[in-house]
Amino acid sequence: MTSTLLRIVCLISALLYYAAFALGFGKNNILKRVSFGLWMAAIASNVVIVGNNWIVNGYVPFVSMYQVLTFLSATFALVYVYIRYMHNGAFMKPYFIILQAVVMTGVFFMEASASVWSFPPALQSAYFVPHVFSYMISYCLVAVAALLVILSFFAQYKKDETRLRQYENGIYHLVCTGFPFMVLGMFLGALWANACWGNYWSWDNKEIWSLVTILMLSVYLHFRRAAPLKKYARYFVLAALVCEIVTLFFVNMFGGDSMHAYS
Repeated sequence: MTSTLLRIVCLISALLYYAAFALGFGKNNILKRVSFGLWMAAIASNVVIVGNNWIVNGYVPFVSMYQVLTFLSATFALVYVYIRYMHNGAFMKPYFIILQAVVMTGVFFMEASASVWSFPPALQSAYFVPHVFSYMISYCLVAVAALLVILSFFAQYKKDETRLRQYENGIYHLVCTGFPFMVLGMFLGALWANACWGNYWSWDNKEIWSLVTILMLSVYLHFRRAAPLKKYARYFVLAALVCEIVTLFFVNMFGGDSMHAYS
């Protein structure tokens, strides 16, 4: 698939996500069905790009930022299915969809040729896929949790206690689900680093920011159980999102000689 065609498919996917998000708030059942159909079409377009990256490279497309973000967008849908059925998270669907749209919008502005990548020896490890995928799952969950935090502030301002409780419970379930995956991702990364370089931890920039993200979520979980501190807990989910963004993007841009930096 040419880079121009990839860009067109990416744009179509992003627009379908936005349309599905907008129609998802309709009161009419027909609009909701149309929203669901558009969402499925958006995911299908998204998966087409993932599949192209996979075929071109001959391995799971997790190396370049272009590959990672394209796969990340599709991962939101998988994570939503779990949250919907295991934590009564059906109300969160629009927030998963809008974040998929935002990610695919970012992918649209990236150079599609970045999907072509050589496979360095250091990445040829059994830890590679589970390490990256664990982080992807946790990143999806933290991103949605942070969005619910922002919405909870509006609910609190409007004194909508029912909606506020729904958001707070949603945040808690998202963080409780995402936290183990983030810890697992770091643990697998440490094993991988030791196998490749003989050292579990090197205080690399991305390692440090990943650790800070975990600590922010840990503070949230502890503050939520302490009555005097519970009202401050949500802020640490937002802090975790900021750390997550720094880890995913800014370390790559300004990471210097970080072994985790990639284009």
